[in-house]
Amino acid sequence: MAYILNCFVLGEDPLEKVFQFILDTSKIQTIGLLKDAIITNLKLNVAAKEVKLWKVDFPLIGIDEDRKLNLINKCTNVNINISDELGGVELQTLSMSNIEFVTQQNQQHAHIIVQLPTAVYYQYNQSKIISMSNSTWNDFHGLFNCLKQLFGLRGSMLDYDFIIANKRADFAVSKENFIKFIEDNKNSSDNPVRIIDAKGPQMTYVEILDSLPTPSKLGEPEKWNNINCNKAVCLNHRPPSASSAVPVSLYCPIFGTFEDRCEEDPERDDNIFTYKFCLEMAKFYSKEEYRRETANRLLSAYLDHKVEPIILPGNRSTDGTVSTNELYREINIEYKNESCSTNSCAHLENCGYYLTFCSKQENTDTNMPCILVNIAGPTFAVYGAVLSSTAIVDPLTPIFHLIWLKNNEKMMLALSRTFRALRLSLQDLDNYYENVPKTHHRLYPLFPDWRLDLNTLYKVRINSQYGNYLLWKATLQSNNTVDWLIYVKAVQKKYYSLEVHEYLVDTGNAPIILNTVEWPGGWLLVYMECLENHVTLNKITHNLDNNERDSLRNEIIRVVRILHDKNLVHGDLREGNILVGRDNEKDSGFDVKLIDFEWSGPVNTARYSHFMNHIAINWPEGAEDGKLVMKEHDIAMLEQTFRETNLLTN
Repeated sequence: MAYILNCFVLGEDPLEKVFQFILDTSKIQTIGLLKDAIITNLKLNVAAKEVKLWKVDFPLIGIDEDRKLNLINKCTNVNINISDELGGVELQTLSMSNIEFVTQQNQQHAHIIVQLPTAVYYQYNQSKIISMSNSTWNDFHGLFNCLKQLFGLRGSMLDYDFIIANKRADFAVSKENFIKFIEDNKNSSDNPVRIIDAKGPQMTYVEILDSLPTPSKLGEPEKWNNINCNKAVCLNHRPPSASSAVPVSLYCPIFGTFEDRCEEDPERDDNIFTYKFCLEMAKFYSKEEYRRETANRLLSAYLDHKVEPIILPGNRSTDGTVSTNELYREINIEYKNESCSTNSCAHLENCGYYLTFCSKQENTDTNMPCILVNIAGPTFAVYGAVLSSTAIVDPLTPIFHLIWLKNNEKMMLALSRTFRALRLSLQDLDNYYENVPKTHHRLYPLFPDWRLDLNTLYKVRINSQYGNYLLWKATLQSNNTVDWLIYVKAVQKKYYSLEVHEYLVDTGNAPIILNTVEWPGGWLLVYMECLENHVTLNKITHNLDNNERDSLRNEIIRVVRILHDKNLVHGDLREGNILVGRDNEKDSGFDVKLIDFEWSGPVNTARYSHFMNHIAINWPEGAEDGKLVMKEHDIAMLEQTFRETNLLTN
């Protein structure tokens, strides 16, 4: 007898990834043969004994949105208890005779869950990332033989290093401890175990840092450029290619708070310190150490923290550091007697010291936020530094003159505000390092949890970043371990139009906003639904016939007209800001959603950025830096997008 089985793989969306398998019991008479047939159908590279099949019976069609979401959350969690949460019964018997399938009565139900063995993702040099089941090997000799077949490795395991999250795997442990080490470091397709040639030029980031010259040598511009111009060891914007797409204020809110405080008025003690410090720093000193000692003494009293040189390995020492203990550094100050007194740049040398701090943090979970202060003669600047996969350093202030100008209140007030921000932010760093938050993965920011109600708290765990955009795919994890995929977009609050976004959500033409969080530094975090079945416009048009092109073009025009009829404009209707998914329930056959509303808003209010990209983008006539966005601009840009994506058939 033949049965139609609705099957899906645990970890995948059962509503989207379900597949049908025809079971002919006259040919497939054992569970082992059924496993073999399903493995062949899925083109999997696993043995039948590694796969588990679970008999289930729950509807996939005709359920409400809440049940859909709950079902997706459960089925995409590979660690779920299938028996308890999904009513599954493992198919363990050899014969099929006692298995009663319910497919004939429940054609719209799920029948089989395919549970694959746990796997580890590996990558050799720049090869594609390959997952391999942990059950295919029993010892490290067996592991290496498997990896030889996958990647063509030669020699022995000693010829290679296995690196994950900048940490080297230790093979002097058991298989269980090795797998635990890999899992603890969040192994995934985005974070594979990297296999590198032990005798080759590649090293872990920590090993690279340990091999760097001294900070004073790194302070020489030519030396820094030679080291940082190809594969950057520090993303401090020197040279411009060594820049991070994600600012330090998103990795650590203390830096955003610092920037916000620079807009707040100082207090009397801040003004007095500013006056005294300017008078002392504007003096000439015969030696750098005299300037350093004077500044450290004044700063220690003002900050209520000891600012002093600390000894580092190699008989090196900093100029002035605030430390919580031997492990964490909160502020590091680099002095130069005058801006032109040495061949070493204060900023580059300070970055060098931060790299030295980072080299000692291999086994910590923090992004290691640290404030870097440069004082060269009577000049002063503040930077924020964090450790991601690479150290990132961003300026938090302009360069100030430490000269008392009694007739220039604007400049003196800005300087006093900055000192106040420094004092208060140091207190924030004290609190941070007293209870270091465990970073899910240093590569990504640590975004705040979302409390849905009194009983439900969602923890936000970043899974991946979308290119170089401030957009991340994340997982919401609640108290009952239900997972929910979302997108998190970071925008500058004063520029982003929630009005336009929310209006298009109401019309069904923008991703649903789940939550918004104001973040220090003027940021707004927008938590929104994850549209996994939609792609950008340019990725769908090449597969369409002329009728489909016409339908899609008209649907996009309809959506933009909805916006314009409300007297709202978008401002950037390029192909990447138009998402398209197929939807057979709509007359057009397509579901269109607009994204990115930084330049959107009401007509006669919405404006373009002051720093538009006029080099790579051909903007409509009249679309200029800081000018108003017009409906005509949207229409002209949309027509240009249609031409570039071949949606115009004539």
